[in-house]
Amino acid sequence: MQAMLTRVNSITGVPYKDDPTIFAWELMNEPRCQSDLSGRAIQEWIVEMTAEVKSYDKNHLLEVGLEGFYGESMPEKKQYNPGYQVGTDFISNNWIPGVDFATIHLYPDQWMPGSNDQAQANFVDRWIQAHILDSKSVLGKPLLVTEFGKSSRSAGYSVGARDSYFGNIYNTIYSCARTSDGPCAGELFWQLMAQGMDNFSDGYEVVLEQSPSSAAIIAQQSHRLSALS
Repeated sequence: MQAMLTRVNSITGVPYKDDPTIFAWELMNEPRCQSDLSGRAIQEWIVEMTAEVKSYDKNHLLEVGLEGFYGESMPEKKQYNPGYQVGTDFISNNWIPGVDFATIHLYPDQWMPGSNDQAQANFVDRWIQAHILDSKSVLGKPLLVTEFGKSSRSAGYSVGARDSYFGNIYNTIYSCARTSDGPCAGELFWQLMAQGMDNFSDGYEVVLEQSPSSAAIIAQQSHRLSALS
């Protein structure tokens, strides 16, 4: 941890902890602890790691890397999970001092195998809206949708279906961002790739040159969010 945060960029001469081009640190991508579904193990780890990062770097924002699963701190919220838990707790994990904003991911094609497009669309809407509400009313922290996508390896996939999926998520986030106290005003899809990177393909890649309709939807969202600032 110390080695990374204090490392000096060999090009700019600026230590990472002081680099203004770094937006935020993520503790881990999609942490899970299914050997302890109570969430205590992950909670203790986040408390320890958050304090460690902030002891070296108080300049940058910090987030955990959570997918958004609800846990035992507010059991009534578990109805929004896709039928199971992973040992994390969106509320208590993000309530920790030093965690600056919350994150969620969205992979209904993985989380709800065998479900149809309408069931997945309903889940997506409930998932985003529940986390927007809790980020505002419970946590009092910003929210970013930091991963979502639609796999070309899923049954019934088409570029048009992916465009519709992206468009629905973009519209929800834009509607939130337009309100004066909306906690969610940004998102990242998984994953943007250039032509010739086939070895890195996982089914979720978006190659703009191959999907002009997707490129147009992504550009539109970027422009209208930028216009709000």
